Amino acid sequence: MKLVTITAATASEALARVHEQLGPDAVVVNVRRLPVQGVARLWQRQGPIEVVAFAPELADRHWRQAEAHPDAYVPFEHEVASSEPQTSGRPRRRWRSIVWLESMGLWREYADRLEASVMAIQGAEPPALPAQEWAVVRQVLAGFWRPCSAETTAGVHVFVGPPGSGKSTVLCKWLTQVALREEQRAVVWRLDGHVTNTADFVSLHCEMLNVPVSRCPVAGPDGSVVVFVDLPGVDPHDPAALAVLRHQLGAWPDAKIHLVLNAAYETLLLFEQWSAFGCCRPSDLIFTHLDEERRRVKLWNFVLGTHCSIRFLSAGQKIPGEFRAAVSDLLFPQPGRSGM
Repeated sequence: MKLVTITAATASEALARVHEQLGPDAVVVNVRRLPVQGVARLWQRQGPIEVVAFAPELADRHWRQAEAHPDAYVPFEHEVASSEPQTSGRPRRRWRSIVWLESMGLWREYADRLEASVMAIQGAEPPALPAQEWAVVRQVLAGFWRPCSAETTAGVHVFVGPPGSGKSTVLCKWLTQVALREEQRAVVWRLDGHVTNTADFVSLHCEMLNVPVSRCPVAGPDGSVVVFVDLPGVDPHDPAALAVLRHQLGAWPDAKIHLVLNAAYETLLLFEQWSAFGCCRPSDLIFTHLDEERRRVKLWNFVLGTHCSIRFLSAGQKIPGEFRAAVSDLLFPQPGRSGM
C-alpha cells in the first residue's frame, strides 16, 4: 500500500486531485488543515488542506470478487466439529455445519431454531457430502434475512449509538456515496446532544465534498434533500442521556433512525445496547469495526433475534473505505478469512 499526500488550497481541489491521481476507488486515510506559515498569517485565516490517501490493493478487489462468488466453499470441512460437548438430556447435533456456526458465535437458541428449520426441510440426516450440507444450511439461514432498501431516500437520517461506535465515520462514508456516487443533494446537521458534539472532522469532510453543514437544524429542508444528522454518542446505561436523545428525536417524527453498533464487542453487550436504544425505534442496524471482528457469523444473532434489518457493514476509519450495503452473503464465511 502506497500512501500519497496531497496539499491543496481547498478541500474540493484536494479531493479532485486524489481522484485524478489514484482513481475513483481511492481511500482517504487522513484529512487535516495545515497552519498558515510565515507572514501570510497576517491576511490568511486558514491554511491549506492536506489529504493522505491510497488506492486499494489488487488483492482487496480479488477478495471482493471471492465474496461475490463463494462457489462451493465449505467453511467447516477441516474443523473438528464432532467435539461438541455432550449436554445432559440433549442429543448431539448431526449437522456439522450448525455445530460449526454455533462455535463461531451463533447462540444456542438460534442454532436450535435453525436446526429445526433445516430438519423440517431436509430431515434428520444431513447429506453425505459437506458441500451439499452447507448449501442446505446456508439456504435456510438466508431465508431468515430481512432485506433493507439499498436506496438512500430523501429526508432526515439520524445516527444514534454509544460513544465510540463509529457513528460520525459511518455518516461520512455514507455521505460520500450519496454525494459522489448517487449524486444526490445532501446536507449535514452536526448537533449537540446531552454533551457537545466535538466531531470536527465531519465539518471538514463536508467541506471536501462541498456539502453544506450546519450546527443547528435548518427548518423545512427541501423534500428532495438527504439530511444526515450527527449526534454525540449516548451511554446506554445513562437514563438521563437517553431521555434527552428521545426528546431530541421527537423533533423529527418521520426521520429514519440508524443504530450504529461496534461489531467487535461481545454479542451479549451488543444485545444490551440494542435493547437500550430500542426506545429510539431504530429503522435499521449498522455494524462497524468489522476489521477488528472477523466472526461475522455472530451477527446472525441479530437477524434471528430482533425485528431490525441490518443496513450496512463497515470496517475501519478510512473514508470511504469498506462500507457495504448488508446482504446475507456477507455474513457467511469466505475462503481464506476465518469467520467471514
